[in-house]
Amino acid sequence: MSEARTLELVFPEHVNPGGNAFGGFVMGLMDKVGSYAAIRRARKPCVTVRVSEVVFEVPIKMGDLLEVVARVVRVGRTSLTVEVEVYRENLRESKVLATKGNLTYVAVDEHGRPTPVDGGSER
Repeated sequence: MSEARTLELVFPEHVNPGGNAFGGFVMGLMDKVGSYAAIRRARKPCVTVRVSEVVFEVPIKMGDLLEVVARVVRVGRTSLTVEVEVYRENLRESKVLATKGNLTYVAVDEHGRPTPVDGGSER
């Protein structure tokens, strides 16, 4: 299974006036780490073609440490589906699932056209 993960700290520029992380900031992290997992599996450049349901389970606040974990869960002819989970932790609370979603990427050639992903399917 192809996987990628990273840690990110939530700084003041990542939150709204209420102190909650902007959804776009979190989704950007999900897309970035998701693309790493897709590229790692495809061994080719990949582009985002779809973001499926993204669920924000609990608020993410300034100062929280985020662990973003992306796993390839399906490989098609040219596409890959990546499940991405964002875990939040801080000094007061232990790690908890904060956000999750599925993103679809397509492997592309040097001209930006879809190209087959090598190897068999993953599930």
